[in-house]
Formats: sequence, C-alpha cells, structure tokens
Amino acid sequence: MRLNEIALGRSVRYPFFSIFDVVQQKVPGQPGLKVRFKKKQHLPPEVLQSGIYAWSHPDWGYFYVGIASKNNFRERWYKHVQKLLDQCTSAKQMANWQQFSQKFFAAGYGIDDLKDVRLRFYPITTVAQHGNKEVLKKELETIEDRIVAWLNPACNYQHKPDQPSATRYPPARTPQ
Repeated sequence: MRLNEIALGRSVRYPFFSIFDVVQQKVPGQPGLKVRFKKKQHLPPEVLQSGIYAWSHPDWGYFYVGIASKNNFRERWYKHVQKLLDQCTSAKQMANWQQFSQKFFAAGYGIDDLKDVRLRFYPITTVAQHGNKEVLKKELETIEDRIVAWLNPACNYQHKPDQPSATRYPPARTPQ
C-alpha cells in the first residue's frame, strides 16, 4: 500500500477548553489543590477519529505534533497537558517537554494560559481497505515525521535546537 492512500482531512482547530474542563480538587494529606482535566461530554466529531494533531499557543507557536487513534486521543492529550504543566504522574516527563515547561513557567505562563492553547487536528478521512494496523501506523509516523521536520516543534524528541522552529520563546511577562 502506498502512502498516498491515506488521506488526511481538512484541519480543524479547537481551543483547549472545548475538549477539556479544569477541575481542582483537594488531595487528602497534601497541601493545596491538585489540578485535573475532565474531558467534555460532547466533543467535536472530528476529534473522535484517528489522525495527526499539533498543539500551539499564540505566543509560543507550534510546540508539539503527534498521532492519536480514536481510542486514545483523550488519554494522550491529557498526558501532554500533564507534561506541559510539569505534573506528570504515571507518564515519564520527557526532557524536551520538561525544558519547554520550565521555560513556559519562567516566562510567567501557567494553567490559566491553557485557554489560549489550540489543538489543530487532521483527521484520517480514508484508509483504503487498509487491514494492517502496523502498516497504517508506519505510514502515519512517516507523515508525522515530515510535519515534525517542517515545524521542528520544541516538545518532539526529534527537535533540533540549532535549526529554525515553529516554537518561539517569548520574553518573560511583566507583572500587571
């Protein structure tokens, strides 16, 4: 099967809070509140498909590109939020995510700025009688690799800091 048999649909963009709600809860025996993210009940139909997604922020640009299946996109996106906020629990904090997260917070950004995060999603619209999930996965990874090479987002493990990137690092915010 050739790569051109996978068709990605027109991209759709969603604000972070159209997919997740923030829930703060008290954790017994620990000070302060823990932040959780609860998926919305009624989600945009495109995000219920498999596809490729990119995360961006108006000040920071594109900072991550990934693949999600219709069965795991919410879990993957939730893990990315934990990484962005440096609140990993069951997922290991990757070095690129941790560096980005530290720069994000050092510049004065935080949980309130999730309202500005946009999820750009390219759903798979056709998979011509694919049948072989491993071949499909490999072909999606090839498409993802091309997008990552083009955008060079800071949170992907393939990021090359010495090359142009769609990720920007704005100066620290001044207190208001």
